[in-house]
Amino acid sequence: MGRFGSFLVGFVLGGAAVFGGLKYHVVYADNGVHFVPKIYANFDEIYVDIRGFDLTDWGEHKSLAAALVKADKADLLEESAANQVRESVDSLLEGLTTGDQ
Repeated sequence: MGRFGSFLVGFVLGGAAVFGGLKYHVVYADNGVHFVPKIYANFDEIYVDIRGFDLTDWGEHKSLAAALVKADKADLLEESAANQVRESVDSLLEGLTTGDQ
């Protein structure tokens, strides 16, 4: 492949990457990678790792949360909230059991 062919392939791949970045969130969750359509075409939150998200993090990523709900992937939001509650209860129980000794 000559120089022009390499340029053309790079141009097409770059254009596809820009289009994907404008149209989709790439969300990395506990159960894998999800491609979620964006509500508005912009370059915000192209890739987001939500495995450690708590309720505060979701407040900072409202457009991602709305896109997840619109794409019927609200279970990813619930999973993060459940993890936070579970960790809070675990730390509370740990504090109670260490206080008994």
